[in-house]
Amino acid sequence: MTNVLHISNDYTGSKVYRNLVSELDNLGLQQSVYTPLRESSKIGGNHIDFKTVNSGIVYSNILNYHLDRILYRTKIKKILNDIEQRFDFSSIDVIHAHTWYSDGGVAYLLHKKYNIPYVITIRNSDLNVFQKYLIHERAFGMNILKNAQNIILISASYKERVLNEKSLQSIKSNIQDKLMIIPNGVDDFWINNRVYTKKKIDYDKINCLYVGRFTKGKNVDLLQYAIKELNNESINIHLHLVGGGGKDHEKVLKIVSENQDIMTFYGQVRDKNILKEYYSKADIFTMPSSYETFGLVYVEAMLQGLPILYTHNEGIDGFYDDKIGEKVFSIKVSEIKNKIQTIINNYDEYSLPTDKLIENHDWCKIALRYKQVYESARNS
Repeated sequence: MTNVLHISNDYTGSKVYRNLVSELDNLGLQQSVYTPLRESSKIGGNHIDFKTVNSGIVYSNILNYHLDRILYRTKIKKILNDIEQRFDFSSIDVIHAHTWYSDGGVAYLLHKKYNIPYVITIRNSDLNVFQKYLIHERAFGMNILKNAQNIILISASYKERVLNEKSLQSIKSNIQDKLMIIPNGVDDFWINNRVYTKKKIDYDKINCLYVGRFTKGKNVDLLQYAIKELNNESINIHLHLVGGGGKDHEKVLKIVSENQDIMTFYGQVRDKNILKEYYSKADIFTMPSSYETFGLVYVEAMLQGLPILYTHNEGIDGFYDDKIGEKVFSIKVSEIKNKIQTIINNYDEYSLPTDKLIENHDWCKIALRYKQVYESARNS
C-alpha cells in the first residue's frame, strides 16, 4: 500500500483538497495530510472520517500573518522543523506538495534529507505571485522543479506558461516531460444534475450570473461597470451576484445599491438546489478573473447549459475549444462589455461539451490518475 504525505498550506481553504483526499481514501491509499495554519479557528476544517487505517489530518497552528508572509525561507524552515517532529519519514512513500513554492519548498528539503520522491502542483499564486515577485528565490524554485518526479498543472493554459517562462528556460528540457495536466473535479451534484438541453435566450431581458468571492482579482466591479454600459446602450441586461466576501465586498455592494434596477446581490448560497435555480434562470455565466488556477464554477455553469465569459491563459482556458463562450484578453471594462455583447449576438453558436465535462471533472476518475502518479513516483 502506498503511503502518501500531503503538504497543503491551504487545505482548510478549499473543498478541492477534501474531495481529492476523500476519493483517494475510497481507493484504499494510506494518507497523511499536513496543513500549517495561521488561525486556530481553522483547526478541523475539511475534516474527513478516513476509511483507510493510519490515515489522518494534522492541523498545525504555527504560522503568523506577518513575518511568515514576507520571509519565505523562515516560513519553510519553521514548517520543516514542525513536520519532522510529527511524522516517521521511514514510512512515507511519496510526498504531494500542493503548491510549488509554499509546500514544494518543504517537500524538496525533505527529499534531500530522506530521499523521498515528491510531486508538486503549480497553482496561480505560484506563477502570479511567487515566481513573479520573489526573484531572489527563483534558483530555489528551480531546484524544487528539477527534483520533483512530476509537476501537476490544474489548468491546461499553465503548461504553455511554464514552458515559456523566461526564468525557467535553463531547466526547460529537465521539466517538460514531467508536466502533466490533471484538472479539478466538481461535486457529484452538478454531474448528476447536468443539463443537455440547449438554452434559448430572451433578447428582451438577458440575465448574467456571477458566483464567487468579491476579491480584487475577480474583477467583479469591472463586470458591474460593463453591465451598466450595456444598459446605457439600450441592452436590457441584469447581473445576478451570488457569493461575497473578500476585499472588494463593500465596493461591489455599493455599486449594486446604486444600480438596483440592473443588479441583484443574493449573498452566500450553500444549498446546491437553490444555486442550481440561479444557474437555470441565467443566460450567461460571467467571471473575468485576472488569476484563476482552475475555476470550478465555470464547469458548474457549463454543466447547467450556460456559455461562459472567462479569461485568456487562466482557469478553464485551454481545456475546451472556443465554442464554450468568450475569453477576455485584457481586463478592461470595454473588453468585458464587448465579449458579453459577442455572446449575446452569437448565442446559438455556442456548444457545451457536456459529456467531456463529465469525463474530465469526475473526482473518482481524477483520483485514479493521482493514484497512478503516486505509485509511479514510489517505484521510480
